[in-house]
Amino acid sequence: AGALSVADLGPGQIVYYPLHTEPETALQAFSPEYFYQLSCIAALSRDLPAGVRLAVKETYAGVGRRPTDFYAQIREFKNVVMIRMMELGPEVIRRADAVATITGTGGFEAAVMGKPVISFGRHNIYNFLPHVLCVTDESELKSQLAAALSGSIDAADAQQDGARFLAAVKLTSFDLCDFDMVHLERF
Repeated sequence: AGALSVADLGPGQIVYYPLHTEPETALQAFSPEYFYQLSCIAALSRDLPAGVRLAVKETYAGVGRRPTDFYAQIREFKNVVMIRMMELGPEVIRRADAVATITGTGGFEAAVMGKPVISFGRHNIYNFLPHVLCVTDESELKSQLAAALSGSIDAADAQQDGARFLAAVKLTSFDLCDFDMVHLERF
């Protein structure tokens, strides 16, 4: 059971879960209430409607950091598929019907694109958007997934809200110029 490309996904509803790098401040510090990725994947797998698949994709920075049996445990869930790591996240988001995340960039990108987001992180800056459903009680996950996948979220409104949110983020941001993590002396 190898990893799939976006094209390999074929028809049917997909919820995309991009894995987070661990350890990472964005995960452990920004979501102190929920940072157990395997538990998150298990909960999503358990509560997805019949016929919907969960597509999990590793991040480049996560390679070599996971426990030996981490991927094997994910593959045990019958409604979960692995996506090739080299697939671009925004392309997987475009194909997905919804995105589930704890605190990752994939949730931000999906929120901006107007895709329904299931957010396990309570402190994400995009949680206020109407098409972002924040999980504060895991017993509500099944109904939140059903809402995200039912088509009841107006796509045009969600795209407009996402675009306005991105414009606001840009207005409150500044350019770091030549800064990068490799050449700190340029900053």
